[in-house]
Amino acid sequence: MTVTKQPYADDFYDVPAQKPAVGIALDRVGVHGQRVLLDVADELFGGVRELLCDARAEVSLAAGQRGIHMSRIEGAFVNAPGALPLAVIASAIAREVRDTQTQESARVTLRAFAPLRTRTRVTGLASPDTVEVAAVAVAGPRPSAGLSLAATNITACPCMQGYALSELVGELGLGPDEGRRLMERVPIATHSQKGRVRVEVTAPDARRLPDYAFLHRLLSGQTTLTQELLKRPDEYDLVRRSHLRPQFVEDVVRGVAEGLARGLAESAPDLEDVELDVSAESYESIHGHDISAQLRIPATALLAELSPLK
Repeated sequence: MTVTKQPYADDFYDVPAQKPAVGIALDRVGVHGQRVLLDVADELFGGVRELLCDARAEVSLAAGQRGIHMSRIEGAFVNAPGALPLAVIASAIAREVRDTQTQESARVTLRAFAPLRTRTRVTGLASPDTVEVAAVAVAGPRPSAGLSLAATNITACPCMQGYALSELVGELGLGPDEGRRLMERVPIATHSQKGRVRVEVTAPDARRLPDYAFLHRLLSGQTTLTQELLKRPDEYDLVRRSHLRPQFVEDVVRGVAEGLARGLAESAPDLEDVELDVSAESYESIHGHDISAQLRIPATALLAELSPLK
């Protein structure tokens, strides 16, 4: 292919760098719907795992520039470092986007479904489970980085168990205290539902964030996570555990938030400017509606609320 000689100066062809007809600064301009293959390191994946991420990159735009250079954003994805935590990778991409666009700030979001190496609790079989992981990084006057993990859970509603226990106690001729002790050991009938729980931690620097393995252990300890491969003994174990710990969606958010704050306090000496975001949804089985709950709070503020409860 023959390249035609340019009869004009280079700035004539650099259309995005030209002055716009209307000189108004824009908060964000960017690309989304992009897929990027990244090597992500985390204990949850057993080391380094290749993840296909949905990527979104946005940059502020000064009043004197007509547009952004799309190819430079693509170049930032191509030049992304590997074998690092996802939030660190997102931070590196955000800095390159900001610098190559010569703008004040940039924001990058990476999201993927990550396969896990898990085994069922009773039969010990390998289960092909996945979780949704994400990282968001901002490069600019107020830099930040955050990571989140979302998983599917099952909850048993606490409301109906009192009625089921009353019926059982009456049928067996037990006393009230005997019934309460029974409730702690044997699943009591109630309706259950599938849900979704998500936890996010944001800090000024990606190096102050926990890893996904920590977040997964947290969710596994505070609610009952589902698994794909379940033989009948595993199914019963999962249902039994959820019924022995009945939870409203509000209970899920509060329990996860408490465990997250206390866990971070034990492992991270500095929680200043660290923000927590916990949300959960319950896809109700006996209603036409669903339920959700959310808590977004600075880690230090949550710990201050929890301290009287110790």
